[in-house]
Amino acid sequence: MPDEGDLYIGASEDHGDAVTAVAVSPDGRIGATGARCGEVRLWDLRHGLLTAYVGGLQGGPVESAVFIGDAKRPTLLTTGPSASLWTVTAEALEWRQLPWDGGRFLTSSDRETVLRQCGDLRWLGVFGPLYGGIKSDSPMALGRTGSGLIVVSSDEGRIEAWRRPRGETYGDAGLVWAFGGRDAADQRLTRCCDRWRLVVSPRRGRVVVLDAETGAVVTAFVPSARPTAIVAHPDLPLVVLGGRDGSLSWWDARSGHCLGRVQAHGGRVRALALATRTDLVMSVSQEGTAALWRLHGRGPVGRFTPPTPSGPRELTQVAGTPDGRCWLIGGRGGQVHVLHWSGHAGLVPRRVGHPSWAMDGGDVETLLDDVRHHWDDGPASVTAVRELASRDLDEAWHGTAVDALADLIVNGADPAAREAAVIALAEIDEAKATTALHQMFDRHDGHGSAERLLAYFTGEGESSTEELVASLPEAGTFLGVLTAATLGERGAAAVPAVHAALRAFPLPAREDADHWFGDESTKYWLMYALRQAGAAAAPATPTLLAVLEDDEIYRDTRHQAESALRAIGLPETADTIAAEVRRRADLVVYHEDDETEGFSRLLEVLLGMPPAALAASREVAPALEAVRRRFGDGIRTYEEDGGIREYTVFEIRLADCIDEKIVEQSKR
Repeated sequence: MPDEGDLYIGASEDHGDAVTAVAVSPDGRIGATGARCGEVRLWDLRHGLLTAYVGGLQGGPVESAVFIGDAKRPTLLTTGPSASLWTVTAEALEWRQLPWDGGRFLTSSDRETVLRQCGDLRWLGVFGPLYGGIKSDSPMALGRTGSGLIVVSSDEGRIEAWRRPRGETYGDAGLVWAFGGRDAADQRLTRCCDRWRLVVSPRRGRVVVLDAETGAVVTAFVPSARPTAIVAHPDLPLVVLGGRDGSLSWWDARSGHCLGRVQAHGGRVRALALATRTDLVMSVSQEGTAALWRLHGRGPVGRFTPPTPSGPRELTQVAGTPDGRCWLIGGRGGQVHVLHWSGHAGLVPRRVGHPSWAMDGGDVETLLDDVRHHWDDGPASVTAVRELASRDLDEAWHGTAVDALADLIVNGADPAAREAAVIALAEIDEAKATTALHQMFDRHDGHGSAERLLAYFTGEGESSTEELVASLPEAGTFLGVLTAATLGERGAAAVPAVHAALRAFPLPAREDADHWFGDESTKYWLMYALRQAGAAAAPATPTLLAVLEDDEIYRDTRHQAESALRAIGLPETADTIAAEVRRRADLVVYHEDDETEGFSRLLEVLLGMPPAALAASREVAPALEAVRRRFGDGIRTYEEDGGIREYTVFEIRLADCIDEKIVEQSKR
């Protein structure tokens, strides 16, 4: 139960912070609203009255809410930093927090209710834990298909489908298919419809429909306006999109055909809700209006325009009953509206809320939305980022702003927009900016971004290559990545100086030296520069191999040597590595020498080489033959629990994977 001081019964004003989640019980008796501050409120929807509210328990914004269970004892499920179950009674509001394996608290029918009513990627814990392989800090489960496939999304925009081995309740789940990469999915604009067809809006404005079982693309289409809200029918192939221009459009999820379009509002559509037993859909907008529509209709059957408030009027959340007779709406100013609808009376407000707070310094949430939705519009992105950077962000907006800026740095199409986002993010969180820089340089060609950013942050003009190399020992992590990337952007012209600086370090490194760690950092940045130079760094291949084989170096430095070799990516590079693999394999076979250190490491580097380079190499095939001679059939046995177990030698597995890459390349 909540502490007595946290639970309040009786009349009150609207939320003191932005409404971030709303839910309506299927019978329309109870409504729930959650706020950015973590507060949860319950409403009597028949009379538009507040019945209870709880503050301080979520530990962060309430991200989603849905009612499950029967009408006699309704249960509210909310998520935020954690998931919680609220049991609603006439006398009290019982509460308990779900652990990370919260699936045991919900029946299969409860899970189905959650998915039918929302399906919006916010229900990790509903399905129980996933073991094995899911590498996301905050994955969120979209749902479970009839065959047991578990569909998971991450904040980075990747969607994955996993399945546990049949009959193994706690066995490791295996990856079945994945969608994402450069075409990252916007987690807020992903829904399930038509019994497990997935509707995904990638961050560049397209809409893609996936078969949840196979991950195959069913259809794809490009709306005339960038989607800002989405709702999908759980049993029909119907998708409704709200646009940035205030439009509303209906789509067939099987064919991708547009079934109709109307201009619904004067500002962007912020949220949509569908009455699943009818043909009614409610839209709410940035301009503060709500409208009720019949699917494919040309005009609204009802419109609600609240009185002009002194605070933010933007409406951001909406939920309704399956029969469309009751609607609960929340706004950015904390306001809560309750609307009733009938064919005779139309749309009638039962409660009209009033914004109870005003955001200082402008509309940060709208700016963040602009940052998220201007991936391919450089000037608009730069304007939004600079405006955001000028705001004094409070703690509640900090994490959201960091995520939006980091996404733009990594995924943005325009170099100027990415650079503006780096400058803004470095002011807020330099560590996150450093991580985003690494990802940006991995994904995009330089375009001179590193040199321009380095000049901005150091306040210095163009430096010579020798000056940049000399500055690396004193550079911190943030300036280190910018300096090294600048050297990489200069390509072949900078390689001789970078290579010479790397060769000047002793091999092997002396771990007992006082300056060992500083040397390792400098070597790391020098090899990062070679990595960014790509094929132009080919003359450094022997030195990189020598660094790779040095047992005294730091693990991150060795990893950078591997990455640089792969980035060079020439058939000649593969030849050099493969020749060394064959030499070592033959030494072991014919001389029983002990020179096997780093053997598998070289194979791992080969495996990471571009497939075209492996296929064009003259040395790879003989090297793999030598590996197989060395290890025979590659099968070894060991005793465990009184039985004999088998395993495949790691080097043989690597050789098989390299062969598979070559075969795939040949097919292409």
